[in-house]
Amino acid sequence: QIADQLRDPARLARFVRIVSRADGCIAPTPEAADFYRAIRGSPDRVAFIPTPYPIDDRRWDFSRPIDERSGIFIGTREWNVLSRNHLGALLVARRLSEQAGERVTVFNFDRRKGARLIAGIGLASEKLRVLDRKLSYPSYLREIARHKIVLQLDTSFVPGQVAGDALLCRVPSVGGNGAIDRLAFPDTCGFAHSISEIAQTALRLLTDGTHYRESVASMETIASQRIAFKVVAEELEDFFNR
Repeated sequence: QIADQLRDPARLARFVRIVSRADGCIAPTPEAADFYRAIRGSPDRVAFIPTPYPIDDRRWDFSRPIDERSGIFIGTREWNVLSRNHLGALLVARRLSEQAGERVTVFNFDRRKGARLIAGIGLASEKLRVLDRKLSYPSYLREIARHKIVLQLDTSFVPGQVAGDALLCRVPSVGGNGAIDRLAFPDTCGFAHSISEIAQTALRLLTDGTHYRESVASMETIASQRIAFKVVAEELEDFFNR
């Protein structure tokens, strides 16, 4: 995403000038922090501080009882951004649906073209649920919360909003290599894992009830130690003190 934004020479020159002159740089991903360091020629005053999520605020707990959850929520929706691997996620979801008998929920904002692409995946119609309208953020979280897992194969090294959204619903996020994916879901993220391994991880969560409950129980503890508001506030305080 950063590279795509900086393909314009004038914008790139302006960005390099700003980063070079800044008193400090805060990056939402480790990769962005490395990028800032490369521009500045020094590691000083550059920090990776993840996007905080209100994991300790019960008003932002959108979770549903585990017995009320079913299905696979596809966390990506962009066909034209190759690093999202949206097609791959749908193909994996089709196989998981066949193996575990779970339905698949996917967004389609590309109208007829998107509908034809989704149809071409070969998902059984009775196991497919397509959402074609944008939802408010609370409604979107409630939609995620209905599912057993969130599945994505995104390799964009983004901050990880989809994983953060799943976290607020206490739904395991499988695949994806964003910063939040790696911090909050170290055992199920896609970083350094093959598509086959990600699929196996997802299948176990869908079919092993005990393992699923254990994963959900540990999720909040892990996230509270890394991306809760209080934790990130302390990291910001330390950064500015330095």
